[in-house]
Amino acid sequence: MDIITSKDNPRIRECIRLSTQKKARNNSGMFVLEGVKLLEEAVLSRIDIESVYITRECLESGKSELAVLEQLDRKVIEVAEAAAARLFQAKTPQGVCAVCHIPQREPDFGKKGRYLALWDVQNPGNVGTMIRTADALGFDGVILSEGCCDLYNLKTLRAAMGSIFRMPLLVTDMESFVRQNDNRLTFFASVVDADAPGITATEFPEGSVMMIGNEGNGLSDEQVSVCGNRVTIPMTGRAESFNAAMAATILMWEMSRKKNMERK
Repeated sequence: MDIITSKDNPRIRECIRLSTQKKARNNSGMFVLEGVKLLEEAVLSRIDIESVYITRECLESGKSELAVLEQLDRKVIEVAEAAAARLFQAKTPQGVCAVCHIPQREPDFGKKGRYLALWDVQNPGNVGTMIRTADALGFDGVILSEGCCDLYNLKTLRAAMGSIFRMPLLVTDMESFVRQNDNRLTFFASVVDADAPGITATEFPEGSVMMIGNEGNGLSDEQVSVCGNRVTIPMTGRAESFNAAMAATILMWEMSRKKNMERK
């Protein structure tokens, strides 16, 4: 196994650029993940891994997730203390990261499945959580506007817990996407409006897309108009609204529940 001792090694510098710069990720088609669990998820999801950087301490930790390193033997590089101190971006690093190729796995809208759409959602934790929930509930894909946060930001990857590696994802101009697909998909705009149809009273046909708006402002009137259909979560308490990720979870759960009832 090769070992890197210098913090100024070109491989270390390139890995840091990919970890911290969206432009570098876009130009190279590569991203960086950190942590033993995410590494295991990437291998199990057949993500194309270019290289793995790991400390001796992590190698000797005995963590079961590191068994996947046997499949990556020639790509594993040990990093000494000085290099490791500069390499890892997490506040409490686990001592392993990997440079990976960004997967190209877009949703198949011909399946007429269920989809989540995020319009200018900018918090990495929210985006990652919603993708993870869509994965858990068996959704067929997630559509993100170009104004959403970067999918391969370390915080987004961490919140998604590997779901980004599995879920079909599409980043696009959302308004154009809706207008071009309103003949084969049905779009529902999530709104905070007591006069809108409630989630429990709404039927979701095949090919339904649930649209979630920006954390601070929600969907604008224009964005709601583009979607055509409105839906809300009835609230009886004193809170004005739900957190975006929580709202998405409730909406997706109800869509899944009704889908399962149809199968019965």
